Amino acid sequence: MKIAHIHWSLGTGGIETMLPDIVNEQAKTNEVELIIINDWVEPSILAKVNQERVKVVLINRHEGSKSPWPIIKLNLFLMKFRPDVIHTHAHHLINLVIYPFGKRVRTIHNTHNVSDEYPKYDKLISISKAVYEFTLNQGFDSVVADNGIPVSRIVHTKVDPFSDGKLHFVQVSRLYIEQKGQDILLNALGVLKNNDGFTNFKMHFVGNGESEDMLKSMVQNLHLENEVVFEGLKDQSWVYQNLCNYDLFIQPSRYEGFGLTVAEAIAAKVPVLVSNIEGPLEIIDGGRLGMSFENKMVKDCAEKIKQFILNGRNDKQVDDAYQYVKSHYDVSVTALKYLEVYESIFKK
Repeated sequence: MKIAHIHWSLGTGGIETMLPDIVNEQAKTNEVELIIINDWVEPSILAKVNQERVKVVLINRHEGSKSPWPIIKLNLFLMKFRPDVIHTHAHHLINLVIYPFGKRVRTIHNTHNVSDEYPKYDKLISISKAVYEFTLNQGFDSVVADNGIPVSRIVHTKVDPFSDGKLHFVQVSRLYIEQKGQDILLNALGVLKNNDGFTNFKMHFVGNGESEDMLKSMVQNLHLENEVVFEGLKDQSWVYQNLCNYDLFIQPSRYEGFGLTVAEAIAAKVPVLVSNIEGPLEIIDGGRLGMSFENKMVKDCAEKIKQFILNGRNDKQVDDAYQYVKSHYDVSVTALKYLEVYESIFKK
């Protein structure tokens, strides 16, 4: 089978970091092409693609460009490759495809996606049960193929633990408060320090984004300069090597279709605390495999972190969570499910 995956960029977001693993898996038994439309390509993510098996096409469009040349270029590559399946991973991409052949498949990655383009696809895939329900409420059926991570590549034994006697918390995410909720977390940490007197922790934010300056200002206003570290953007290999050294992973998202970094933390055998929204809750099996707090509620977030500080980690829960992620969310399972979806279209 010939498969063409199309995405706008190849940055450090959840979709982009998963795509190389998907195409590498699929290329073991199929002809696969990865087409990136815009000129935002992170070299460390591109390097993950096995280009001996996967053909990578960089259209190099400037974001916002009105030139028709990138669309012409895309369709010339599609005509040359003649894919059986054209698989897109974001909104508006299908509108660029003029090539008339091949089945159209779209993966829906969030619970805030609009549905106006869905009738143009032969099959829709949801990355979680939460996204499936959201899409169904929009009037469209889909198939669930849970997002996946390369569990075997994530170190789960501490390799360079901190030695300052503090508890080290971490969040790995784009610094974007409208979705990722870092402001909720900072306010909760402010409660812990300024109201409850806890200072035996250090919060590490790994990532960058448009909310960084605002978050740094919040740190000063909350007097958290000694408790918060902005680590900046780290490549995936660094995350997979170092995530295991932290004591608690905190994901305070306001909305999230899945939560790849939550699964990665569990694969690193790090306890997790997430907001009680559908995607992350699904990963921790409704609370059986991790802690959760009431979405957007600073007080409850602070209380759950306080409980962790006082009670420590639950080793059995951490081990159970690891086994659950290993069996449910490995990227090889995701890639295989995608292939099953493609085959089901041709059987109709």
